Amino acid sequence: MVKIKIDGIEYEVNEKKNLIDAAEEVGVKIPYFCYHPALSVVGMCRMCLIEIEGVPKFQAACNTPVKEGLSIVTKSDRVVEARKGTMEFLLANHPLDCPVCDKAGECDLQDNSFGHGKPKSRFEFEKRNIPQEDIGTNLVINHNRCIVCYRCVRFEEEIVGESNLGLFQRGHHSIIGLAKDKPISHNYQGALADICPVGALLNKNLMFKSRVWWYKTSKSICHGCSTGCNVYTNVRNNKMYRYMTRENPDLNMYFSCDRGRFDIDWLNDNRLFTYMEAGKPSESSSVIPKIFEKLQNANKIGVIGGSHETNESLSILKNELQKANKSLVFEARVEEPQYNPKQVDFLMTDDFRPNTAGAVELGFTSMGKIAQVIEEFNSGKIDLLFVLKEEIPQEINGKGTIVVLHTNITESVSKADFAVPIKAFAEQTGSFTNKNGIKQSFEKSMNPPQGLSSSDEFFMKLFQSNIQNRQEATVGTY
Repeated sequence: MVKIKIDGIEYEVNEKKNLIDAAEEVGVKIPYFCYHPALSVVGMCRMCLIEIEGVPKFQAACNTPVKEGLSIVTKSDRVVEARKGTMEFLLANHPLDCPVCDKAGECDLQDNSFGHGKPKSRFEFEKRNIPQEDIGTNLVINHNRCIVCYRCVRFEEEIVGESNLGLFQRGHHSIIGLAKDKPISHNYQGALADICPVGALLNKNLMFKSRVWWYKTSKSICHGCSTGCNVYTNVRNNKMYRYMTRENPDLNMYFSCDRGRFDIDWLNDNRLFTYMEAGKPSESSSVIPKIFEKLQNANKIGVIGGSHETNESLSILKNELQKANKSLVFEARVEEPQYNPKQVDFLMTDDFRPNTAGAVELGFTSMGKIAQVIEEFNSGKIDLLFVLKEEIPQEINGKGTIVVLHTNITESVSKADFAVPIKAFAEQTGSFTNKNGIKQSFEKSMNPPQGLSSSDEFFMKLFQSNIQNRQEATVGTY
């Protein structure tokens, strides 16, 4: 830690941080466009200009090292006027199309224009007009809105490891465009739209869907793989619209991949809200007693899956099943990558379940892996099998009873002897444990339909129904 002065006030800051981040940590906001904590510093936008005591010229805060005794000024008349000039140049060609731009409401250009720009433009000439262009399988660029901050180019080259974008031509004619004949197809097109500080880069599947101020926002964890990226959920009318990256510098999390970010349709459509028996809709009052009867008569009970469930649900679920005083076998790992996950790219792993590590830690494992559970069910040793938000393994051919607990209508739901509707993770609070063993909590994002249970609540109902039946039977004997 070192001591520096900002606008005459002394602060103690971390000398390893960029000056912009160090200042923001003590409550001083220095505006910027091109700077990003995970990217190299280029100083292209000139929005973060400051004065340094003893230095006659303006300096870019993003490129100024933090050191003992540094004294900077961020609010002098000179600095204020310089930022107004920068904003005036950036807005010279930028169209005034905020009413139809999807970035409106979360746009850095809007914020900095309001906080540091001039109230009236002096630009009286015709603005340049370049047609919008598809540059990715899910990405468009509006060249007229681009302020050439170079974030997108740096992100691709430094983080993704590809060079699909480049800066072409000079001065008034400068544009960001494709450097190759093929459109962008990598797993981080959503991240490109995220880091764009204006409405130049946008995802096609989100365009014109909703205004950002209509969303209810909650802190959550991406369910797409075992990395456990931090995200914000945006919900409107109890429908999940999008995930947005929630930066967590402590875990070096600044981005989200497309696989997790856009895998949200299952939260809104094709949901299972009805108990099923032999593939046909039924009622809980009919299904639960039958499942409990199977449980009472079972010699051995198997449970496969659980890596989509919260740590809290798994813990209660296991405790409830142990009340049956039966031989139990658990296995949350139903696919090979769950045993030895590998990195697909800099962020995503090939274990596409968010809580494998949590399930393993809670003891949802068997000595012979998933093959053992399948073999024991097929041979009749396991006569009751619970499947937690997974598909029934293709190798299953035993005659025992299969109960599938799921959030959606799937082929396995139709094939199972019984199917139980459960809440999605976004409809409850809880935690997931990521690949590094870090336990991360998330908030409830959506309201579940009234009466819908989580997986652990179902098992609590299962044993409570038995108590009620006993009480009713006892009352009937008098």
